[in-house]
Amino acid sequence: MSLLLPETETNAPADEAPVPDVYQSLHFRSLQEPYIHSSHDTLVSRYSTLDANNLEVMLNGGLERFYKKYNHLSRKINLQLPTPEVRFQDLSFSVEVPATAGSHNTVGSHLAKVFTPWRKVPMTTKQALRPMTGIIKPGSMTLILANPGAGKSTFLKALAGKLHNSFKKEIGGEILYSGFKGEEIELTKLVGLVDQTDNHIPTLTVRETFKFADLCVNGRPADQHDDMRDIAALRTELFLQILGLESCADTVVGNALLRGVSGGERKRVTVGEVLVGGQSLFLCDEISTGLDSAATFDIMKALRTWCNTLGGSVVVALLQPTPEVVEQFDDILMIHEGYMVYHGPRVDILDYFKDRGFTCPPRVDPADFLIEVTSGRGQRYANGNVEVKDLPVSTEEFNNLFCQSSIFKKTLDAISKGFNEHQFESAEDFKKAQKVGVAS
Repeated sequence: MSLLLPETETNAPADEAPVPDVYQSLHFRSLQEPYIHSSHDTLVSRYSTLDANNLEVMLNGGLERFYKKYNHLSRKINLQLPTPEVRFQDLSFSVEVPATAGSHNTVGSHLAKVFTPWRKVPMTTKQALRPMTGIIKPGSMTLILANPGAGKSTFLKALAGKLHNSFKKEIGGEILYSGFKGEEIELTKLVGLVDQTDNHIPTLTVRETFKFADLCVNGRPADQHDDMRDIAALRTELFLQILGLESCADTVVGNALLRGVSGGERKRVTVGEVLVGGQSLFLCDEISTGLDSAATFDIMKALRTWCNTLGGSVVVALLQPTPEVVEQFDDILMIHEGYMVYHGPRVDILDYFKDRGFTCPPRVDPADFLIEVTSGRGQRYANGNVEVKDLPVSTEEFNNLFCQSSIFKKTLDAISKGFNEHQFESAEDFKKAQKVGVAS
């Protein structure tokens, strides 16, 4: 019998039973499927350590109504700004560093520093971010794919207003938050940034940590507006539910010397400390460091729930995300060597690179494929649509190709039209944004 022929009931070995029809009809998801389909289905919940199905059942009932009431009242009394549309145009950042930065020190270089301290160290300018333009839509989740040192942390700090011009640093371009510049509003009310490290008081429980963060940012519930007092008192429980921390709410956070919650739960506590502040734009810098894929998925699923129910926007930088994690996002932004090489819908990214001459094989993780291609090592993925000699290799070539794409042209068209008050959900939101956001 030929090994190339499929086994049927007639040619199957006598000692083996035929494959039941139920197994033949099973549909196994490919690695590329999350990069193609836009629906946020619940099939991936089997990979999560949270009971995602139960959470979604609750969201269909009273918990979702509670979220909507919280969101409506907070907007009504100006507790927080409406979720902004973030537009960055020709955003760049450069810094002066020693010309010898990154080189290996020698005995001679150490002796020179000791015996000739008056010598001026030669400096050079490093472009951390090259001019980039894009839009982050309200209520969306954007994934930043990049190698370490590519500029993703710098980009997130720029969105959070943490970068400023100085003697050795220069930021170019502009960032607008629903038409307002960063200096025209109080960004701490609008933007929350989660760093890579977990800094907590180890002796506090998870619930106490959330309540302490809530008090620091929002004040006591008793001091809140009458309509918001009862809801504000439950704000801690709200985010314990969203992040799946209710089971360990009374456990101390702990650290290396004090036994407490697990690493994944501690990372969720870090996320919750920022979420409880009520900001509507949430930035996360490599929050998956040290976590397994299940814990990372739990956090991304919780942020997806937060976006869907409270209408916030999320921008997350991750290293080697799994397809199940990528499926939670709406858009993907790729940065390499400070250049933006792609910024657009998640479901269009594989077709975009296919048209540029690169096809992701069925058994290759698309995230690894994308990083490898934009790093100039994608020749083995060439599909013949473009001649080998014309394939882009350098990061600048990928950036130029993207700037010529229809995706980027749509972004430029949207930016050229400007931003006006009619792009808020209601006419009053524009006035509320001005009233709440004006920096004191």
